[in-house]
Amino acid sequence: MRGLMLIAVVCGWATTGWAADLQFQLHAVDPEHTNSAAAAIDVDRDGRLDIVSGGWWYRAPDWKRTFVRDVEVIRGRFDDYSNLPLDVNGDGRLDYISANYRSSRIYWIEQPADPAAPWTTRLVAEPGRTETARLVDLNGDGRLDLLPNGTDFSAWWEIVPKNGGAEWVRHELPKELTGHGVGWGDVNGDGRGDLVCPKGWAEAPMDRVGGEWKWHPEFRLHRDGSVPMLVFDVDADGDADLVWSRAHHTGLFWLEQGRHGEKRTWTQHVIDTAWSQPHTLELADLDGDGRPEVVTGKRYMAHDGKDVGEWDPLVICAYSFLPTSKTWRRQVLVSGTDAGWDLDPKIVDLDADGDLDLVCPGRSGLYWLENVTNSIKDGLKGLREAAVDDLGIVAASYPDHRKIMNQQVGSELKPVLTPRDWGVRRSHLRANMQLVMGRLPDPSRRVPLDVQTVSEEQGDGYRRRKITFASEPGDRVPAWLLLPNGMTDKPQSMPAMLCLHQTTKLGKDEPANLGITSNRQYGHELAQRGYVCIVPDYPSFGEYEYDFKTKGSHYPSGSMKAIWNNLRAVDVLESIPQVDPDRMGVIGHSLGGHNAMFTAVFDLRLNAIVSSCGFTPFHDYYGGKVAGWTSDRYMPRIRDVYHNNADEIPFDFPEIVAALAPRAFFSNSPLHDANFDNDGVRRAFAEAKQVYDLLGAPAEKLRLETPDSAHDFPPEVRMPAYEWLEKQLK
Repeated sequence: MRGLMLIAVVCGWATTGWAADLQFQLHAVDPEHTNSAAAAIDVDRDGRLDIVSGGWWYRAPDWKRTFVRDVEVIRGRFDDYSNLPLDVNGDGRLDYISANYRSSRIYWIEQPADPAAPWTTRLVAEPGRTETARLVDLNGDGRLDLLPNGTDFSAWWEIVPKNGGAEWVRHELPKELTGHGVGWGDVNGDGRGDLVCPKGWAEAPMDRVGGEWKWHPEFRLHRDGSVPMLVFDVDADGDADLVWSRAHHTGLFWLEQGRHGEKRTWTQHVIDTAWSQPHTLELADLDGDGRPEVVTGKRYMAHDGKDVGEWDPLVICAYSFLPTSKTWRRQVLVSGTDAGWDLDPKIVDLDADGDLDLVCPGRSGLYWLENVTNSIKDGLKGLREAAVDDLGIVAASYPDHRKIMNQQVGSELKPVLTPRDWGVRRSHLRANMQLVMGRLPDPSRRVPLDVQTVSEEQGDGYRRRKITFASEPGDRVPAWLLLPNGMTDKPQSMPAMLCLHQTTKLGKDEPANLGITSNRQYGHELAQRGYVCIVPDYPSFGEYEYDFKTKGSHYPSGSMKAIWNNLRAVDVLESIPQVDPDRMGVIGHSLGGHNAMFTAVFDLRLNAIVSSCGFTPFHDYYGGKVAGWTSDRYMPRIRDVYHNNADEIPFDFPEIVAALAPRAFFSNSPLHDANFDNDGVRRAFAEAKQVYDLLGAPAEKLRLETPDSAHDFPPEVRMPAYEWLEKQLK
């Protein structure tokens, strides 16, 4: 396993009550392999599918490997970004196609008649950098064609067997299709396969070889779209929708197609933001019910640790659409192992038992997931029940949560020495927080936002819009949306902030949760500085009536309800075309400051965090001071834990600060705040800095201000905080 941490395999973990949970069993083919693509091919013609990956093929069922070819290593990576099986030369044997980023080349690799002989690599073209590629019948002639995702070119290749080889005919596509992310499907219902990318879609002409593809800039999605993006009728209403993910950041989304008169409309919905790096999407019916699931997973080390959440544990998931609520059910197929979901995995009946399995190549090894849904009923029940985190990670006990440079490995406590070690430790924190706060809701509660405007007026330098949005079934959150004057239609051009309020009710003239009363004007001032700001009410404060005894039965704490509402408020920001999804942050004072930190632990989309409040590690509390955290509005489970044994509180603030790394964190912790101990903040920063250093974060990412004031966010700290934000979100 090359020293990588095995946490738990949690197959089919999901909210109880669902029928026919998916069950998958993990098998290692070659844990030392680091190729990003694989194919299932019966190489030795024994009737069983073998696995071909890069320079080797692996014989089923013992997976003994045999040499295929030498694969060039460029800047530490195998130049093999796809393994697409196709009988290129028509000799009856499957070859495969490799389209590559680092060499900018496309090859086809010819299978020999002798299974023990090396395969022959043949150059097709050198068109430019290619994320990866897929096979699809673009011209409708019944033969598969090659569609690369070119980052600086746009074309497809028609493959025609000829004279024992093949003729590769290049056809140009609209230049707008260049970039990160591509997909295909019948967008407009004319029976022809169109092409989609993050900037819009290209309509297929009648003559897809000689005709002109018509460009439609009808939507603008994230710059780092998945490969592929999926085009299919998600909601079974007769038109094609679009499912995509952020390949190098966070989020799985779907774009709902509709009509407004003769005009086509598109509505963005968030499916899941609980984990990052979902580079590849596939569509397959894993449970055999006739309805396909969206299958995706975390790619390992796409950018060598430079992307958000890259060091977090790997996960592979399947998502099923729930038509009644228009949400999605997530099932975790495997979590916390070395099995990832890289550039070109495969979904195929590998063991010929009538259901679909998963072939998972990646830089963390080569594995396959055996579909045992119909043969295992309760074998993994214990693991499912033990899982605490929303992604199926089991919680871990630590003797002192104020000391963070260690990780629990089985029954042993070992030092955190690598970023991957810290990813494991961070996953334990997420699980332990949920022991106290309750589970983070799963995607089945992520209903369409249905943003409604209550009123709108002109503020000083911005429009102030009072809105409500749906956070989950049966609940709407009141909020303010602040839109700077001079907003244009230019997409993804503006920074945005989630502004979390203090623990006071609405003022007489101005909403206190805008931060306009007293000295807490951050919502108002940031909007004047050009930030799109959303300010949601905290449940049971302001105008947001929320009874945790009845309505909140889903939540053991107000903290988790607030975290979920905050995630949905970020969904609102991300749905605004002008907001740059890479320039979003969160700011809060007092209760809002703590919730800014808590929310950012669970939402990696927040790239900068400003918290105006002190915090004393729970384990430093004495007497009854911890009781302030025990009401239904906060974390009532602390009450029982604390009165029994304070050392059993399963998380603490030093871990919270460290869990924000390597993202930017600014803390305003006044010297004379009667609510919190400033020394505790300093100790937490000293611990967290070790993680920031481990992850290579620049020194300015972690900043502590200790003004000579009481419980306040004074202007002499706010102004530097804004300047710091501008640098972090530039």
